[in-house]
Amino acid sequence: MVKGHGPGARVGVVSDTHVGEVLPRMPPGVLAALEGSDLIIHAGDLSTADALGELRRLAPVVAVQGNHDREGGLDLPGTAVVEVAGATIGVVHGDRPAPVEALGGAVSLATGRGQTLGLTRQLMRRVGPVDVVVFGHLHETFAQRIDGTLVFSPGAVCQPEIDPGFGWTGPIARALAAYRRRLPVERIRPTVGRLDIRDGRVRASWQALPEPILPSVRVSTRCHHPGE
Repeated sequence: MVKGHGPGARVGVVSDTHVGEVLPRMPPGVLAALEGSDLIIHAGDLSTADALGELRRLAPVVAVQGNHDREGGLDLPGTAVVEVAGATIGVVHGDRPAPVEALGGAVSLATGRGQTLGLTRQLMRRVGPVDVVVFGHLHETFAQRIDGTLVFSPGAVCQPEIDPGFGWTGPIARALAAYRRRLPVERIRPTVGRLDIRDGRVRASWQALPEPILPSVRVSTRCHHPGE
């Protein structure tokens, strides 16, 4: 557990940047949105250490391992817990075994509603009793209070819809595409999150990134598939 800060703090939250894998660098809009943060949380899939270094020039960083990070040479903890301004925040990427995620996608597609199949409860069990659980991996914004705990995703910087190299073939990817087409655009546009904390009380918000997020010559053949 990392402790720090006084009665109030601004925490920048970001996930799924995929720098060096899909994006050539951290988009300037991400750095601008995180400017002034007392702490930055990255919920995994940075993809390279360069992204971590850029964030550390702005503020201290708490980052966890995403399912794409090891191939980029990163070795980060699977979970982290940080105490900030009287609030305890648990961080985890949020990926699960491929069969579970495929089933969730199929049920979501069939019902027309996002079905996480107990994901939020699993995340809470992984980090223990906290005020906020931060996660990524789904590449969509999410916020829900469960038994007093805020479960929060900042969305993603790298979105498959803006990645021309993303492979939409195969049953899982096709189900993902159909599901995401039903989501409001604000759920899947590139965003970063923010947690404003005062005396243990947390207010969460999102900020859409202003400039186009353009991919590089690809190091990998994908931005994100559930379960990979």
